[in-house]
Amino acid sequence: MNAREHDDPLDRLAAEEDWSRRARAVEKDVRRELRRPVFRPSRTPRPRGVRPERGGVSWIFVLLVLLTVGSAAATWAGLGPATLTVFVFVLSGWLVTLCLHEFAHALTAHRGGDDTVAGKGYLRLDPRRYGHPVLTLILPLLVLLIGGLPLPGGAVLIETHRLRNRLRDAMVSLAGPSVNIIAAAVLLTTVSAFGPEYLALVPEPEAAFWAALSLLAYLQVAAAILNLLPVPGLDGWGTIEPYLPASARMVGDRIKPFGILLVFALLWIDVFRDLFGEATFFFLDVSGIPLEAVGLGYHLFQFWRGW
Repeated sequence: MNAREHDDPLDRLAAEEDWSRRARAVEKDVRRELRRPVFRPSRTPRPRGVRPERGGVSWIFVLLVLLTVGSAAATWAGLGPATLTVFVFVLSGWLVTLCLHEFAHALTAHRGGDDTVAGKGYLRLDPRRYGHPVLTLILPLLVLLIGGLPLPGGAVLIETHRLRNRLRDAMVSLAGPSVNIIAAAVLLTTVSAFGPEYLALVPEPEAAFWAALSLLAYLQVAAAILNLLPVPGLDGWGTIEPYLPASARMVGDRIKPFGILLVFALLWIDVFRDLFGEATFFFLDVSGIPLEAVGLGYHLFQFWRGW
């Protein structure tokens, strides 16, 4: 065995004169690196000009709730003209349930797998986020004001391919009308349990209050019936659509943009209008509320008809 086989690199390093100096230099460099601050971005940078979606409930929705409560109290107390307080009470109350209707769609979709609804602002109860401002908000409001008919209003865009299954898809569509059904049940029960049997037996301010509440109940019943119609573009169609064959869904996709107009046209036909009216007043009659209260509510709400 020769001397090369006993040559150890560590021995050669130790034999060098400056080995201790180089070791200290390395240690100094290591300590310097450890003291150097490390850049860690606190958040992912966003593109210039893109503002993050704020959380919390929309101030517009809070204002609508305050208007509903305030105008209801003013109607009961007889503060101001009954036509004005009833108009604000019914209109703001209807808009509150409209926001809750669309919020129920979005929340069900969010829990069902569509995580994009939060970024779209649908969970903030902001009426400005729910569909086209003219076609899905202003037009139905005009129909409500002029004709007293609660056409389906706002709409949320759900990415159905993100939902976990067909049942979740159907539940998203059914969630909106469920809000109207619950609201109708609460209002009808309130009027039936605590309201007068005959409006003529109570003072005028209280009569106006119960008439407005009865009208709101009627609008909720009517909205639930209209939304559950199996017409493409409405929630009734969306409930059964996931279980339909592909050919039927393709036909429905072509009709969806005109769904509200189709319903509006059907209600101009006497047969369909009579069926709709009978179905709506059936639930009102079963609940036991005085039907003349709905008529008085309409009279006060559409005050301009008396001019």
